Amino acid sequence: MTVSVLVVGFLQRFIQVFLESALTLVVGLIVAGVLRRMVGPAGTRRLFGRGLAGLFRGWVVGMLLPVCSLGVIPVAREMRRAGVSGGTVLSFVLAAPLLNPISFFYGLTLAEPFVICCFAAASLLLSTWAGWLWDRVFARGVCAAEAEAAAATAEEPRPAAGPRRLLAVVVTASREWIGPNFPYYVLGLVGSAILAALIPFGYLQPTMKHSDWASPYLMLILALPIYSSPLPGMMKIGLMFDHGNSVAAAFLLFILGIGTNLGLLAWLLRTSPPLRFLGWFAAWVAMVLTLALVAEPLLYDQRKAELDHTHAFDDYANPFPAGTDDWLILLESARKKLAERFEPMEQFAVGTLLLFTLIGWPLRRPERASALERWLTVQPPPTQGPTPWWNRPIPGPILGGIALAGLIAASVMGVYIFYPPPEQTLTMLSHVRADALVAVRTGKHAEAIRHLELMDLLVRKLQVGVYIRRGTLSPQARQAADDLREICEEIRDLLLTTADEEHIRPMLPLLEERYRQCRQAFSD
Repeated sequence: MTVSVLVVGFLQRFIQVFLESALTLVVGLIVAGVLRRMVGPAGTRRLFGRGLAGLFRGWVVGMLLPVCSLGVIPVAREMRRAGVSGGTVLSFVLAAPLLNPISFFYGLTLAEPFVICCFAAASLLLSTWAGWLWDRVFARGVCAAEAEAAAATAEEPRPAAGPRRLLAVVVTASREWIGPNFPYYVLGLVGSAILAALIPFGYLQPTMKHSDWASPYLMLILALPIYSSPLPGMMKIGLMFDHGNSVAAAFLLFILGIGTNLGLLAWLLRTSPPLRFLGWFAAWVAMVLTLALVAEPLLYDQRKAELDHTHAFDDYANPFPAGTDDWLILLESARKKLAERFEPMEQFAVGTLLLFTLIGWPLRRPERASALERWLTVQPPPTQGPTPWWNRPIPGPILGGIALAGLIAASVMGVYIFYPPPEQTLTMLSHVRADALVAVRTGKHAEAIRHLELMDLLVRKLQVGVYIRRGTLSPQARQAADDLREICEEIRDLLLTTADEEHIRPMLPLLEERYRQCRQAFSD
């Protein structure tokens, strides 16, 4: 593997995972600001509770908020700061990245609903058990430190009601982004990008087979350091079930690949007693692996034929073949692939992080931060006479609860935005199909591969869009979608392995036929 392939492969994967994490990271930063400035330490402790109820609440809140394994860090930091028990924090941290309303609906269409529900139930079991294990076994004597932290934050001045309180949320989110947690965000992205750059192109395609006993252990090594946000991670799990791959490996990707990354693990190690954390972590990983091995015979679908290769893990390997060494060609290919991923949602999220950077960078100086804090917390003089009903201040905890509920509602609305009505998706699919055919016939193989990958994504969006609006997906539509994605993958493989037009052109009529069948199945 040449230096150019390593360097450009690293850069592409780093920017790719950054774009993938941007939106869920923004949500985590805003939630941390809401908890600190609106809900407050006492309200945060009441929200999450203590004991077994607190562990369960940590799982519920985590499953509702659309955050990732990086976006949980600022929220977890605020929970610790408010004096929430360490077990509840861990329960939230382990559950929050795994599922949210968008990825849950996505999973229901990509795999058997029973399997996705089993994975969700396993996340409840693992997160609550891990929190209980920490509180009862590994955190003895830590409760006093949590109580001391709660007392220290109890008297913190609250921002004045009105615009200043809203501005305080933005300021807090900005300082969380550019503050002490920033190295952990970078570590999570860099660790995943380095691993992907070092794994040769196509190396993982023949792996993770159900018939290979080593598949779960290979996934265990791979899943811990990589970063994956909930939606792309769920897409990969769906591909694994489509291709008859190992259920144990899919479960490990769900719990560890989506749920952890190097940045999160480093933050947990840094904020916990190291030896105690390492002991707890070893016990938790052993429990995850045990459940994965138990799930293999129970959930494997014998009706699925085991394919000899899969593209589910291409994002976890270098995007360029080893023989390519032209810097300009590599950089241009990376630019085109990243441009396709820089969609409106990613543009909004990256723009928001840029705004947080512009606000938070000057506030790194203590004197500026203190001056702004004094201005935000100055209480206005009491007004004379009765307050109009339309201008009555809303208590911070109530406003914080409304804001959190709004984030949850926004994530549900995001489901319908991200998965448009089938008519719109079919129109986009028609255009992309035409572009792919033109690219194949004119010999532009790299462009054709990108369009075929986009076709695969649109077909998956088509399935979810129908499912969330009708509550069901007919067997005919599901089969037609699987057939179309299968022929797209076959043509893509041919384009990657051969430049002989005689092998590729005969596949195009079959692509057209399966496209028409898919369109007819989803138009009925």
